[in-house]
Amino acid sequence: MSGMKEVLKDAVLLVLPSLSPDVTNQLVEKLMDQGVEGLDDLVYVKEDDILEFIRPIQCRKLLSSWKNKEHQNCTVVLPPAEVLPSVPPETNTTLGSPPSSSSRPTSSSLASASVTHSWTENFQVPWSLMPDGIKSAVENGQRPSPSDRRQMIRILADEMRKHDKNPTRSQCLTVSRKIVSQYPKSFADMLGDKQVGGGYESVLSQLKVRIEHLNRTNTLSHHRIQRSDTGTTRKRSSTDSYGCTRWQPDLPPRETYDSLEVKRQKMEEMHLHEGISGAERGDVCKLMEETYWLQRHMINATPSPTIADIKTKWPYLFTQRHIYGHFEQLTDKKVLRCLELSIQECGQIIIEFFKSKPTNDDIRSILSRGENDVDAMVIQLLLAHFKEKLDGVFLQADEFATPSDVQHSLNLPESPRLIFLGQSLSNQRWMLSLEGQVVCEGAQPNFITGLAALFASFYNFNLQYQEEAACTLEFVQRRFVDINPERGSKAKKGKVTSKKTGQVVQKKNATVSPPVSSLLRKLADFEWNFV
Repeated sequence: MSGMKEVLKDAVLLVLPSLSPDVTNQLVEKLMDQGVEGLDDLVYVKEDDILEFIRPIQCRKLLSSWKNKEHQNCTVVLPPAEVLPSVPPETNTTLGSPPSSSSRPTSSSLASASVTHSWTENFQVPWSLMPDGIKSAVENGQRPSPSDRRQMIRILADEMRKHDKNPTRSQCLTVSRKIVSQYPKSFADMLGDKQVGGGYESVLSQLKVRIEHLNRTNTLSHHRIQRSDTGTTRKRSSTDSYGCTRWQPDLPPRETYDSLEVKRQKMEEMHLHEGISGAERGDVCKLMEETYWLQRHMINATPSPTIADIKTKWPYLFTQRHIYGHFEQLTDKKVLRCLELSIQECGQIIIEFFKSKPTNDDIRSILSRGENDVDAMVIQLLLAHFKEKLDGVFLQADEFATPSDVQHSLNLPESPRLIFLGQSLSNQRWMLSLEGQVVCEGAQPNFITGLAALFASFYNFNLQYQEEAACTLEFVQRRFVDINPERGSKAKKGKVTSKKTGQVVQKKNATVSPPVSSLLRKLADFEWNFV
């Protein structure tokens, strides 16, 4: 970790000593991305810049401390603050609490822009104005119907705009958290019995869309500050370790770097004599497990090694068996088993959902073809629903092509692609490409084994989801593989054209992509027979 990151980390932990390492690192990364280059810059940080990582009260403690010059000589020590829990939001009791006396704004300061977020802390959700369907749902711990929920969002937006014509995302976030915290059974984003992210993304997304709709012709309410693009090169960040449980493990007991390097060289020698077929040997499998620390040590190095460099040192890491094995050690998830069980459980429900309500012509076309492979059909339907192109994640080549043929005949992109040899995606041989090179040939010729290898590669090699298929990959992550971190995203921060200014700006990443959150909610409604 760089010296600057350590300094900023200390500045955060001085005020919030009980903040978890993951949240601290994400917060520091965000500060540096925003342009913070030293302690003096911390006085310019706004609540909206960091509220996605910590609670409002924690946020105010930080800002209050940083605005006080005392923080530079380490004399400001505030009581420990608790990190946002990963349990359902009903345990979160401080969301509606007023600020502490040290950070409570005075009557004169309420008019200043620096405390425009304070009204949300005392904002009362107008439950008495809600439709009877909402009242009944929250009283009985049930999910409200989509129509009642939309009416609730309209009423909520109208009430919030009495305080601010165009509430910021962080203000909407505070209100959304309150709602989900108070009635998680009715409003939390759930997959079965598990919460998705922070649980509030779909409420937040609906609320922000409604407010933007109401303000579409109101230019006086467009009071956002455009942040400059720092133009900095990408560093190791929380995106790399996103969803991982053993991203940078400790050195195993009784092992050293040198002892593990000897084992690596032994496998390299085996590969020279036996080739890829040696990947199935029991002693190779044992050595791959034992050298996991050394594999991560190389993959996580800064600057990042190329895929070609990693493959030279670890040829067996690019076989189907050990792509799965490395992913399991990294995330505690059996990727192939997760995909098989999840699609078996809900694949037909997804197909029936799109049959009942096809969202575009591409979906109708896929359904009309009558694909026999449910796995392949489900992924194609998801791509079509999110308006993502098939070649954003899958490519097709000649049935008898070799890796060399594929590399010469196709313009392989830098981001991962699953290449099927033949005219369909079902029961065909497949290859995996990374950084424009074929790195793996599948051992079983079927769709689901290839999808598992493709998905695992993003985590194994610290890769971000390509923009061309980011929503589909996130849906696979959350619904099928059950990786649901409360914060962060695996998607790239692409460029978008601002609807307000017409300028090209950096896209903000939500914890759960709004399109993914929306589809998950609609599928849940479908299972509840609402649509």
